[in-house]
Amino acid sequence: MIAPKIEAKLSPLDQIRQSEAEVTRQIAAARESAEAKVAEARAQASQLKRQAREAGSHAGQASYKEILATAEEEAQIIQAQANQRARELCRRGEASMQAAIREAVAFVIGFEAQEQGLYEP
Repeated sequence: MIAPKIEAKLSPLDQIRQSEAEVTRQIAAARESAEAKVAEARAQASQLKRQAREAGSHAGQASYKEILATAEEEAQIIQAQANQRARELCRRGEASMQAAIREAVAFVIGFEAQEQGLYEP
């Protein structure tokens, strides 16, 4: 505040005006300080939201990669099982085909033998 010597020289009205001016300066300084704190808080909130978004994005990407890897492993297992089943069916088909060929040959030979009178059923 102002030294008592200066205040003694001022009239009461000037002292009141001087006090009002000092209070006005203090209010302005408090307002500036509050605005600075609000701006700082907003900046921190913005930074926290950005960090949260980035963390969520990274977590989402990691989860996506994990799910994709699991799906690829499952697809490889299913494909291997399907290939094994296809090989088994081919093997069975070949065996059935050979048996069918033998039966067809026996039928034709038997039919020819029957026609030639070499075989009677």
